[in-house]
Formats: sequence, structure tokens, C-alpha cells
Amino acid sequence: MTCRILILEDVPLDVELMEREIRRSGIDFISETVEGEEDFVRALHEFKPDVILADHSLPSFDGLSALAIAHKLCPDVPFIFVSGKIGEEFAVKALKSGATDYVLKSNFSKVPVAIRRALREVEKERELERTRRSLAESHWQLKEAQRIGKIGSWQWNFDSEALSCSDEALRILGIRKDDFGGTLDEMVSRIHPEDRESFIDSITKKEPFEGEYRVVRDESVAYVLFRAKVLSDSRGNPISMIGIKQDITEDKNIRKFLEASLREKEFLMSEIHHRVKNNLQLIISLLSLQIRYAEDPAMEHFFRDYVNQLRSIAVIHERAYPSGGSYIIDFGDYLRSISSQLLESHGASSSVRLDIMADDVRLNMDTAVPLALIISELISNSLKHAFEGEGRITISIEKMNGSYLLVYTDDGRGLPDGIKFPDGGSFGFRMIENLSMQLGGNIRVEKPERGVKFTFEFTEQVYSNRMS
Repeated sequence: MTCRILILEDVPLDVELMEREIRRSGIDFISETVEGEEDFVRALHEFKPDVILADHSLPSFDGLSALAIAHKLCPDVPFIFVSGKIGEEFAVKALKSGATDYVLKSNFSKVPVAIRRALREVEKERELERTRRSLAESHWQLKEAQRIGKIGSWQWNFDSEALSCSDEALRILGIRKDDFGGTLDEMVSRIHPEDRESFIDSITKKEPFEGEYRVVRDESVAYVLFRAKVLSDSRGNPISMIGIKQDITEDKNIRKFLEASLREKEFLMSEIHHRVKNNLQLIISLLSLQIRYAEDPAMEHFFRDYVNQLRSIAVIHERAYPSGGSYIIDFGDYLRSISSQLLESHGASSSVRLDIMADDVRLNMDTAVPLALIISELISNSLKHAFEGEGRITISIEKMNGSYLLVYTDDGRGLPDGIKFPDGGSFGFRMIENLSMQLGGNIRVEKPERGVKFTFEFTEQVYSNRMS
């Protein structure tokens, strides 16, 4: 880098000698020489020197005046006096006025040394200034981050028992900075009386701890999360505790509101399920009464199937329970309950054995209702058409690769010749087909040596009753 040197000197020979010594020292430079005040000021503005070399006395100007001007216009530029004779009194005055160094003309070889030293000092000062600015910016960023995050830092020294707190830490405690004395008692005194013993026990153990404590401020109570760790010296002896405190009052209040809101929604949803179940039970009761007066057997079978489908839905609403913002059905438990009712409804509870393998299958309402109607229809069909006496129905549901596999079999007489699923059967077959499509799958029907086998792979549907 080329050094720009401004020389304030009225003797050309001295300028030549100075430049020769600077050049011999290996400094890459360009220079400009001035004699009067006007040219000096112009050079400061236009030439923009890195170093100023000045004689202390000139015919129409003097070095101290030049120093004052330079100090005002470019205070960071080193100012070195180079004079034939400088008394001790003048040298002290010059250095106090801001001069960087001085060199006697009898020893021009010292000029490059003074220049290099001055430039190093300038660079050090600039580096220090950059560091100061960086620290100031980091400190400001830290303060802002603490303020925005409502997180304050603190440190308790075990030997001196002094407590230091950041501005945000003091704000959280409700202590004015000017009133803070730096003692642990001041922090302890702000802890709610009911939480204070627990807090004192945690902090006096001088071990890492974490906990939520109430802090009593002038006109309010705040919930504060404390976290702390212990710092040790090189020999492992504990010397201080450092930690953070975070004002979580707003989060706590939001959490309480959400919990109360969720409980309210769960209550409302539970009440809805209860009322739906009761209304369905009322309809079932009315239809069951109507069945007693049905003279046409076909009409009686129609109403009985209808009642069984309604009962399947009613039992789902009876057994639904809240989980993760939705209502969930333990489908294995549900199947055991509804199948028993279907066997009893068809008078087959003693002649038909029903095996269910659906452990740990939990489905949301959107999936459980159509699946329940499918299985209810399949069981009803088996009980009406498959068996002459004793028989067996097997239902298995398992989860596999993000979807579910339902396998339904009976060991009855099987589908009659010429009957195909779904179009060749009854309305019930077409309903099963539509419900299977609703669940994102389709049913495959097989005819083993005995009975019938329905295989259905489906996916769980999106919740429609999500409580959020």
C-alpha cells in the first residue's frame, strides 16, 4: 500500500534528505510539500495524507498552528514534528497538543522509523475502534434480543456473593437499575412467598437447576422460568452460577386459555356425541316398535337392517373419546360390542362364532363410521344368508405401511352362482362399494372352497371434527 506523506517544510534540501531516507527504508510513498497555511489546508482536503511531517517554525506559518488545523480536519492522521532544534518544553507542549512524535533534522534516518511506528499505532487504534464498535453492536444486539425474547441473564459469584443482572433481568424482577445493589437477597425477595423456599433450596445447593417461579413485581405477578449452571475453575472448584430468567407470563396465560378452550370444545363435542347417540337411540326405539306391526316379512327385514345400521353409528358416538384434538374410536373394542348386538338381533348368538382380531386399531370418526357400516352390512348378510345352522365369522384389521387391511370371512354357503359384487347383489352390496370408495380403496371378493372372503385395503381419512 502506498503511503501518502504531506510535508510542511520551507527548505528543499531538508525535504530531499527526508524523502531519500524514507525511500531507502523501503516505504512505498508519494509526497506533497507545502509551506503556507492555505496550501496546507488545501492539501489536507485534496491530497488526503496518511502521515504529516512538519517543521515547527516556518516564515509565514508554524507547526503548532498546523497541528491544531490537522487535529480538527483529520484527527486520525499521525503528525510528526521534524525540526533542527526542538527544546524539551516545546516537545512536551507538542505531544500534549496531539503530536504523534518528533525527530531532529540532525538524524533524518529516524524519520522512517517514526513513520512506521506512527502507522502501526494508527492501525492499532483503528482495530481497537473496530473492536469497540463490534462489541457495542454485539452488546446492543444482545440487549435487543433479550428484550424481544424477554430473557435476562444473571451471574452470582460465590466468593464475593455479588449478583450481576442484565437490564432485561432487572426488568423481569421489577427492579430499577439505579436501585439495584447487586445482592442475591434482592432477587430472592422478588420470588413469590409460596415459591421462595423452593427457589432458595435450588439456588443455594450451587448445582444446575431449572424451574418456574412466580415473581412479585410492583403491580403484578409474573411467571418466570429460571435456568442455571455452575462455572468452575481449572481445578474443578465451583466459582459462580450463571443463568437466565425468562418471562413466560404471556405464554402461560395463552396456554391456560388454550387449555380452557380445548376443555370447553371437548365438552361441547362430547355433548354433541351424547345427543347424537340419544337421538339415534330414539329413532331406533321408534323403528323397533314399528317392526312389531310389520305384517310383510320383507318390510320387517328392511326395518331390522335399518335399525342395525343406526345402532352401528350410535355405538360409535357412545365409544368416541377425545385425543389430539379429534375424537378417536378403539375399533377392536367397538367391533366386539356391535357384533354381539348383531348376533343377538338375528338370534344367532349361540350358533355363530365370531372371531375378531383388531387389537390397537384406533380410527378417527371420518374413518370409523363408513367402516362400521361396511362391517355391519357384511355381518348382517352372513347371518341372513350364509348359515343353515352353526357357522363362523372372522374379522381382522391390521395396519400396514400407512394404510389398513380388513379381511372378512365366513364359512357359510358362499355367494350364489350368478351373483357378483357389487352390481349383482342387493342394495347392501352397492352401499358397501360406495363406502369403500369413500375410504379411498376398493373391496376384493374371493370365493374359497367354503364361504366367502372380502379383502379391503383403505386409508385413514382427514379429520372433519378437528377441535382447533
